[in-house]
Parts: sequence; structure tokens; C-alpha cells
Amino acid sequence: MLHTEATISNNNDSQWIKQETEKIRLQLLFELQRFENGINKHFDSLKNNLDLQQKKSSELLIINSSYRQITESRIFIPRNSLLTDLFQISHIRGLRSVFVAILIILVIQVSINDIIENGSLIFECFADLHVALFIWLIMQLSTAIIVFMGFYSWTKNRCNYWEHLKSKTNNQKFLCPDFSQYLYFLFAPTLIYRDQYPRNTIIRWDFVLKMFGEFIASVFYVYYVVVRFCIPTYANLNHSEITLPIFLSVLFNSIMPGSLFLVLGFYGFLHCWLNAFAEMLRFADRMFYDDWWNSTSFAAYYRKWNVVVHDWLYTYVYREIYILTGRKNRSIPAICVLLLSAIFHEYIMISALGFFYPVMFLLFGVLGLICLFLLPRHKGVAYNILIWLLLFVGVGLQSCLYFMETYARKSCLTNNTFWDKLIPRSFVCRMSLPLSKHLKIDL
Repeated sequence: MLHTEATISNNNDSQWIKQETEKIRLQLLFELQRFENGINKHFDSLKNNLDLQQKKSSELLIINSSYRQITESRIFIPRNSLLTDLFQISHIRGLRSVFVAILIILVIQVSINDIIENGSLIFECFADLHVALFIWLIMQLSTAIIVFMGFYSWTKNRCNYWEHLKSKTNNQKFLCPDFSQYLYFLFAPTLIYRDQYPRNTIIRWDFVLKMFGEFIASVFYVYYVVVRFCIPTYANLNHSEITLPIFLSVLFNSIMPGSLFLVLGFYGFLHCWLNAFAEMLRFADRMFYDDWWNSTSFAAYYRKWNVVVHDWLYTYVYREIYILTGRKNRSIPAICVLLLSAIFHEYIMISALGFFYPVMFLLFGVLGLICLFLLPRHKGVAYNILIWLLLFVGVGLQSCLYFMETYARKSCLTNNTFWDKLIPRSFVCRMSLPLSKHLKIDL
């Protein structure tokens, strides 16, 4: 009897061992299968990257080997914005929290001052928003209808249009883009047209709301910086002569607000605004900027600051001028690109401020060219610090001069002529002011 019970017990133990062994075997097989799938996925990704590199290499223009091979057009691939990936790191998120805390302090301080001095909150920079939206709507409709119909008519009346069609292969079904493709291009965060862009499968509406919320926060951030640091400084300039010591003091007081304008403009528009539209349109290539903050030369800074505009300038201006000039000199197309960019930036400032004061053009198109060609292009922390110093001084000087001109136009008498829009009033208003309101600029 005892022998039988021992035999049964041994059989049960043996069965349990077999079951556990089978479980371990199945678990190992599962882990090996998952590992194999991961390896296959990795190699598939590597193969796709190699295919992409071969595609890019096939599109390279044949140029002299002594020149830098940067002649490929924009290749769109699915990728996140750089800050989106960096914000996955807790240390980088901590820096963003610092800016949020500063914004909260500014909101509380300005709100308390408004309530104490005026009895209510005052917002002076958000008037006529409906007018701006209406103008934007008219511009979009005119671009969507008039420009598209113009190009459509142009293609229909080309003399060699049918000859061009005959040169196409018989397998190609769509020879001209649809209006839907053109309409998508108008709202997509890119200036380079493609019939097809890489698209995501879903829309993360929580991400869209987050991006728009951070964009609005950036706008309010700029507003509170202006109210707290800029208005008190420049409003008092109307009561005293502006001598060289006063000008230098105001200039250095403007560097910190100007630097915040630079960072907030970058983050609000190039990161938040463009990512929000990219997510709504399922646009997968989010490379709107590169690590411009690590630039050690202005050439690298211009390439990395705004990749969207840089791609357009390179594709349609730089490369075309480079080819037209015989592919022998890169300086001429670089100068043309920088001057065109300076003119466009000045056009934006004229439209926003309502007067002509070419500070942006001089800083961007003159001093920018000097820095582009004369500053050494070396790597290292020292050169990165130099770039940041020049950027800070530049945006500080720009903020200082534009604010001075704005307040001079508020304080000085106007004659409502065409030349009054062109001549800086901060330099000539002494001739039109009463003695009690002289705004003298003695540099």
C-alpha cells in the first residue's frame, strides 16, 4: 500500500515537472519569437533607411567634388520635431516648467498692478482680432482659387503640353495634381509641394489641444513681457532727451525681453503652431527646425533656425541661381537668399507696425551677410557662446529701435504724407514737437 502511494506521488511529481517544463518551453519560445520579430522589425527599418539613402543619392546633382554635396531636394520621412523627442527627457521638461513658473509670476504681477491702478484687467494688444482673421480668410481663398486657376490655365495653354504628356509612360495615371492635393498643400506645414506626403494613421486631438494651448500661452507670455519690461522703459523716454548713456542703458535693458521674444516666437510658431496643424492634417514629417541652439556659425544657424523656409529658399532660389551661375560660386546664391529673406522679414514688420523702419533689413541683410562670410566656421563651445551673444545683442537692438520708433510716432505730430511713413520719426520728430515734448536723440 505504501509502495503504491509512493508510486502515485512520484507520478504526480513527474507530471507536475513535465507541465512546468512545458510552460518554461512555451515561454522561451514566446520570448524567442518576440525577439525574432524585434530583430526583423529592426532590419526592415534599416532596409527602409538604406533604400531612402539610395533614393536620395540618386537625386543628387552631379557637381564638382570639391563642393559640399547639399544639392538634394527635401525628402519627406516620418519623424518628430526635435523638441517633441527632447521633452521625453525629464531634465528638459524641467526647463519648460521653469518658463511656465515665470509666466505665472508675470500674470499675477501684471494682474495685481492692473487691479490696483485701474480697478480691472487691461489687455491692450488683442484688439481687432476679427479683422485679422477676415484678412487671413480672404488671403487663403484668393490663394486657393485664383492662384490655382491661374496655374491650371497656364498648363492648359502650354504649347508643348501634349508633347510633354506623350513623353510620359503609359502606366502613369495621374499626370496633374487634383485640387484636393493643392488644398492640402496650402494648409500643410511645408512650402515644398509633393503629390503625396508621409501621413500618420490617426489624429491625436489631445496633442492638438496641447499645442494650441501652448501657442496661446506663448502669445500671452510675449504680452506680459512687453507690459512688464518694455512699456515702462519706453513710455518714460518721451519726457527726457535720449543721450548716448541713456540709449545704451535702454539697449541693454531690451536684450532680455528681446531674447524672450526670440525664444517664444520660435517655440510658439515653429514648434506649437506647426505641430498642431501637422497633427490635424496627419502630416508625419515634423522637422520644422533643427538644433539651432547648438550652432557655432551663422551659416549653420540660418539652415537650422527655420527648416521650412530654408527648404523653400534652397530649392527654388539657391539651387536655381547656383545652376544659372554655372555652378562655380556659392557666394552669389547665398547673398541672394539672405537678401530675399531680409526683404521678406522687413515686409512682415512693415505690415505689422504700419510704418517703414528698415532695422530688420539692416540687421538681417547687412550685418547678417557680414557675420555669414567673415566669422570663422569652427566648432566649439566658445563659438556657440559667440553666436548667442550676437543673437542677444541683435534682438535687443531690434526691440530697442522698433519700440523707440513706435513711441516716437505716438508722441510726435504727424503730417499724414507718404514720406511720413518712410522717414523714421524718432530721428526727425524734434523738428515738429513743441518745446515741452522734445524727443531728442543725441548719439
